[in-house]
Amino acid sequence: MKKILSFISICLLAGVFASCNKDPEYFELPVYPDEMHVKCSVEEIVLNKGIADDVALTLTWDKATSPLSASDVVTYKVCFYPSSMKDQKSAYIETGTEQRLALTHDQLNSMVARWAMPGEAVRVTAQVLSIVNNETRYVRPEVSTVEFTATGYEKYPAYLNMVMTDAEGTVTTERLTQRQLGTGIYEATLNMKPCTYHFTTSDEPYPAYGQAVGEQMAYLTEGTISEFSCSVTGQRTVIVDTNNDFNDCRLLEIVQLPTPGVIWICGNGCSVGWNTNTTAGHMEMVGSAREPYYYAWTGEFIAGGEIKVGLGAGWGDQFFYAPEMGADPLTDHRLPMYRLQDDGGDLKWIPSVSGRYTFTLCLLATDMHTTFEPAN
Repeated sequence: MKKILSFISICLLAGVFASCNKDPEYFELPVYPDEMHVKCSVEEIVLNKGIADDVALTLTWDKATSPLSASDVVTYKVCFYPSSMKDQKSAYIETGTEQRLALTHDQLNSMVARWAMPGEAVRVTAQVLSIVNNETRYVRPEVSTVEFTATGYEKYPAYLNMVMTDAEGTVTTERLTQRQLGTGIYEATLNMKPCTYHFTTSDEPYPAYGQAVGEQMAYLTEGTISEFSCSVTGQRTVIVDTNNDFNDCRLLEIVQLPTPGVIWICGNGCSVGWNTNTTAGHMEMVGSAREPYYYAWTGEFIAGGEIKVGLGAGWGDQFFYAPEMGADPLTDHRLPMYRLQDDGGDLKWIPSVSGRYTFTLCLLATDMHTTFEPAN
């Protein structure tokens, strides 16, 4: 009898250990078959910057249904990723209840540029998810995918060439660079004379930017280039913005500092005191790459004290002076051209308020002025 009981105990323990070693079973949401069958309007596409705003491809898919209730609203969202790297997904694009998504050449190129070099073909997967909107239960999204091949273009070349032809027919080329890499905004300060001009993205004639209307540009990969025209003589800053929001070329007269980057505030009307060319008093360029003519200093100002803005190593160099002695920067926003002290006197601004303010100079020659605003 003892032997029988012992045998039964061993069997029971074996059963317990066996059940302990068995993998736990977790609840899993059911997976529903693809009833959307997404389709792509192209199997292969070479993206073209010349038609950046035109539709490059269109995805369409069949309606998905809720497995819970026919009254549930089903919405959709779409992402893209390189077929060989699923972890490189784009952000999801929501289409609502629309069973369609169209992307422009520019939109698709912005994604492709993350996955492949310009001119390099990459296999791309478009993934559509259906989202069942049910108030009480969550439904695993249904998934539908389709593949296509895309070749992107270079959106922002490292530089642009400005190709100028003067009245005698002499052609010269100047290079424009990006002040801030990756902005697509190019700049150069040149001594201009009457001429016509356009821009190229390399040392080849095309692709090129010519004039569309006014300051607006036209991007060309072939054909006749419509030239911009310059009628002025003297130093000008050329700023070309290739982004779709602007896509323009501006020829600006910007006041050039005697020593590039050297601009500082001083005086007993601010916390810097009468100290020349200090780090504490350095004025920063605060304009965007489109507006590189704004400089500002933020700090403590003292009512009744005096301030001026230096542009050199010390007192014997040029300064921006106030338009008249005692001008209040809070209310008087005139900004005369910089000069030496002996060329007009030691005229200083005198703030009427104390506290933390931002004092800004606009050095656009056609609109020189100051602003004085409370700072956080």
